[in-house]
Amino acid sequence: MNNIPENEKINELGAEITESSSEEELSTVFSDPTEHKKKAENSKKKKRLPIVIASVLAVAVLVGGTLAVVKLIPEREDDTSSTPAIEEINVLDLKSDDFKTVTVTNKEGTFKLYSVIEENESSTSSETTETVTWYLDGYDKELISTISTENVASAAAYITATREVTQRTAADCGLDNPAVTVKVVTSDDGEFSIYFGDESPDKSGHYLKLSTDDKIYVVESTTKSEFEFNALQLANTDALPAFTLTDEMADYKNDSDALASFDTITVSGKNFEKPVVIAPNNSDDEISQYIGYNILSPSKRIANDEAVSAAITLFQSGVSVTGAYSFDVSAASLAKFGLDNPDVVITMKILDTTLTYKFALQEDGNYAAVCDGAKLIKIVSASASEILGYELKDFYSSWVALVSIDTISEFSFASGQNTYSFGIEKVEDEEFDEDYIITYKGEKIVTDDFQSFYQECISIACTDFTVEQTSGTPEYTMVFKYNEDIGGEYRVEFIKVSETRYEYKINGTFMGRVTSSSLKKLLKSAQKLVGETA
Repeated sequence: MNNIPENEKINELGAEITESSSEEELSTVFSDPTEHKKKAENSKKKKRLPIVIASVLAVAVLVGGTLAVVKLIPEREDDTSSTPAIEEINVLDLKSDDFKTVTVTNKEGTFKLYSVIEENESSTSSETTETVTWYLDGYDKELISTISTENVASAAAYITATREVTQRTAADCGLDNPAVTVKVVTSDDGEFSIYFGDESPDKSGHYLKLSTDDKIYVVESTTKSEFEFNALQLANTDALPAFTLTDEMADYKNDSDALASFDTITVSGKNFEKPVVIAPNNSDDEISQYIGYNILSPSKRIANDEAVSAAITLFQSGVSVTGAYSFDVSAASLAKFGLDNPDVVITMKILDTTLTYKFALQEDGNYAAVCDGAKLIKIVSASASEILGYELKDFYSSWVALVSIDTISEFSFASGQNTYSFGIEKVEDEEFDEDYIITYKGEKIVTDDFQSFYQECISIACTDFTVEQTSGTPEYTMVFKYNEDIGGEYRVEFIKVSETRYEYKINGTFMGRVTSSSLKKLLKSAQKLVGETA
């Protein structure tokens, strides 16, 4: 607003200079004084009219410009002082370690935080150090996040303002009925309170006043938000505990003494019609390097290693949480959050010890979670582990017939009226050039060629775990006859369900579907192996 008057002054001054200069220019050492006088008078008459007009215009511009500025630039708030907004004003600069209690009253209720001096032993020496730890009155210490409580106490010890308010009363600022009150009792039993009032009209922050001072300040809104919480926001957010390994569990540890194996992992809950029971594959045969885990129930299958690894990870490090839903873990509270009938239940068993996690999906997209001995119902993000979104099929491996050649004495592949049966004899003589002797119709065939064909057979993959128990005669069959040490057989039958899919069953149990092209490829490979024309 000051720019326009200043410009007018400059214009007026410029006009005066111009007028004065004109007069001086009429008088020179070469001119007649009489002529000079006449010319000067005439000149003044000629210049007065433009000057008067210019002055009128300048006033008009001044008035109009002032109105424009008033319209375009909002009035500054009348509670601001001359203190620049970029400068911080120290309202409080104390140490929370010197506080006994900090009591916060907000719209959620009244919360009293109290400090405890605790001794801690040094990890490098026998010396002990003292630290001040903050807890929430009325709650067990182990249920409270001491980091969160310490943050609140620290926020009450150090406060800065953006400006001081000088033209408003406490009532004008909502400080006669504070939105938030923070009462502090110091170690020497001194007391003071911090009051937070309304938001400032320019939305730059909230009004604040101390009980020990009449000054009113504007502080950033984040300062007030430090004291806007409920008890659950101060709850312990430690992860759900990991599986605790004992000395008797040495065989289940890796070289770093961390969890590496288990007896069983059971996954159940509303998301699963029947529990999925998983166990490590402890066989010593060659194929065991490809099969890490087996599914024992609801049907015997090869387990998906990635799914099992996701489950193991939970028990290795615990389940990370983001907060708490409730301090109450009574039966009624568990039912309220659906934990009486959870979506997902995961249990690990080692020897006689078990640990169980339960997860129930909530409307906010997170999971309510508890474990054995829980004292809080905690919040677990849906992204904490992909296993929370798994279905039964996600635990299945796509392997259809991963059977080690070392465990069988005969293998046959049949299509229609054609059956290709191969005898398999493992060679024990180390000096022999081949590991196996393969025969077809009593004649020896090239071992390497058979092994390539066998690799194709055991590599066939399930593409769809849909099971409809299709009726009909199998069009393709693979039979793995185990050697005498094992006994029995592993039979895979394929029944056509469409032009592109076959449903397969293992030893009479339907398991899923494979592509018709993969079976046609196996038939061509068998015909080539025995010298038939396709």
